[in-house]
Amino acid sequence: MRVTGMMQNIQLMRNLRNTNEGISSWQDKLATGQRIHRPGDDPVGIGYLMRYDSELNRTEEFLENARTGNGWLRTMDSLMLQTSDVLKRARVLTQQASTGTVPADAREQIASEIRQLREQLVTIGNSDYSGRYLFNGQKTDTAPYTVAGAETEETDDGVYYLSVSASVTVPVSITGEKIFGAAGASDNVFKVLNDIANHLDTNNQTALLQDLSLIDDSSDRLSKSWAEIGARMNRFDLVENHLLDEKGGLKQLRSEVGDVDMTEAITELKLKENVLQAALSTGARIMQVSLIDFIR
Repeated sequence: MRVTGMMQNIQLMRNLRNTNEGISSWQDKLATGQRIHRPGDDPVGIGYLMRYDSELNRTEEFLENARTGNGWLRTMDSLMLQTSDVLKRARVLTQQASTGTVPADAREQIASEIRQLREQLVTIGNSDYSGRYLFNGQKTDTAPYTVAGAETEETDDGVYYLSVSASVTVPVSITGEKIFGAAGASDNVFKVLNDIANHLDTNNQTALLQDLSLIDDSSDRLSKSWAEIGARMNRFDLVENHLLDEKGGLKQLRSEVGDVDMTEAITELKLKENVLQAALSTGARIMQVSLIDFIR
């Protein structure tokens, strides 16, 4: 076959184009740190990458739920401490007033403080986390209590759950009646404090002694809910640690498939650059030779 100058030129340009494409490809890999940019780079690897990315996104969503649950429960834990402090203070005041030696003006002051403590409990009962009320079951957009009628108001008995895996949901909410007492019940903490204030107004010593027992019952009920909150916090801690480990494993697998080997990339890029320089040098010498050179 006769090789013409045009054929040499075409072949030279084709080789230069292929070499430039190789240089551009390795430059992209070095710049992004990714080995695969399009399906044609690795048809099998792109499938694994898509699957790993999907798993990572789902794991990140579950991890965010676990962190939300932890934040929710830590807020509730803090509120349980505040509630416990309120009940302790109410018991101290009631015990002081139940001795019968407290003068009328002091009883009025204690009654006033007891009413303030009741309002503080209503505020605690209406606490929220990220705009969601904590103690109204699944009705997280509605405040469960009012100051005027807290002792007779029923809270939603549903449970608010958060998904932490494709098949596992963990409860985070606790209905207010489990903590503060059933609506209208004699041991409802709002009713107990309201009754204490009324008994102080009438100086009913016998009733005040009974109120002390009801405060203790409320404290016991609070302790049970508090323990449940602690158990759920431990559960979310375990879930979060598990998800973090799973996320780390998925990232490692994705890296093995999609990340570029920097040493290999630098070596290949340098090799392509050397090839390009050699091709340009060779091409320059070939292009200088023509029939005119021999005629001269």
